[in-house]
Amino acid sequence: MVESGMVRLAMSAEREWSELLRLAEQFDDQQPDLADLCVIRLSEIYPSHKVLTVDGSDFQVYRRNNRELIPLECPPRD
Repeated sequence: MVESGMVRLAMSAEREWSELLRLAEQFDDQQPDLADLCVIRLSEIYPSHKVLTVDGSDFQVYRRNNRELIPLECPPRD
């Protein structure tokens, strides 16, 4: 889908590596994986967008720009 242009990558992990490392250190106690760190960083880069996730419990702990809640869109819990 990327090759066809249907999907566009919004961030280069290589270019954002120092920021991803900063986030990894900030949330070290949560043991985030690279995908979580990228989503947090994307939320910092695109602050007007919501994060769509089924993993709302993790993202309620993470913060962007050190203190800001990340706006989430999650399915309701049973």
